[in-house]
Amino acid sequence: MDKELSCNVSVFVEENDKNKFYVARCEDLGLSDFGDTPEEALSHLKTAIILLLEEKPENKKLLEKDKPLMTTRLLINNI
Repeated sequence: MDKELSCNVSVFVEENDKNKFYVARCEDLGLSDFGDTPEEALSHLKTAIILLLEEKPENKKLLEKDKPLMTTRLLINNI
């Protein structure tokens, strides 16, 4: 199977002094960034990850994963 670089990212809504912003966090690298929209936060995080990997290419090992047949998310409620 081919390898790809990927990571799990969580996006959270934060508020301070009546301002709302979004924080995107890569759990695999312990890296986060923010933006005014979820898309902007993700874009900023992607840039931060690329810069980190250029500076510390050994971190690529943390993101190497086999290409999956399918990716999905299951939400389990009412337990």
